[in-house]
Amino acid sequence: MLKPRRKIIKKELKRDPYIEFLASAKDNLDKNQSLYQKIILGFAIAILAVIFLMNNYQDNKSISKELLGKAVITMANGDIDNARIQFEFVSDEYGNNEAGSLAKYYLSRLHFSEKDYLAATSYLNEIRNTDFPLTHFNVSKFKMMALIAMENSEYDEAISYYERALKNADLQEQKHLISLDMADITLTIGDFGRSMELVQQVLDNAEPRSNNYTRAEELFGQIKYTQSAS
Repeated sequence: MLKPRRKIIKKELKRDPYIEFLASAKDNLDKNQSLYQKIILGFAIAILAVIFLMNNYQDNKSISKELLGKAVITMANGDIDNARIQFEFVSDEYGNNEAGSLAKYYLSRLHFSEKDYLAATSYLNEIRNTDFPLTHFNVSKFKMMALIAMENSEYDEAISYYERALKNADLQEQKHLISLDMADITLTIGDFGRSMELVQQVLDNAEPRSNNYTRAEELFGQIKYTQSAS
């Protein structure tokens, strides 16, 4: 037979741990109400600040992309001077995001096409370690750096940049083109073994009668001739 549940008397109620905890918590809240309000208010302000910064970042990102797009269109229309001004603005104002880095890339291209290699190098150095989402920009960037190094007779450095361009290339024809450019340099510095290796890779994999295949055949003949004449 179950024993009847014993009633809790007032004296025991006062000593009940759970109720004592609630009472203590309420008393603590009453004493420190202003402190808790400050903490809650501070936490709310912090959340609002984060939301504001995130929205501001998204707004800047959207604006910078729009400005970059307008600059690219201006350049495509042949208005190079205005395009340069627009790219410089995006580069200066948004240099830390993707649009700002792309603006630096386009500025380096403009200066490179004008043979202003000093200015081109300045912008290229700023985006040297930038990993663009589109591999085309990475390949083009390293090829420009390689060609500038060639202009300065820095052949080892040029080969290093071509190797980085080759690593970023994802199209087979693009890889063949870079390999042949490297073969040209290695032939120039007398590294016939490396030059022949690069040419042979293209001959083994390129489509016969393609431009890359024809160029590889020509380089093959040049290597053989240079070797025999040296």
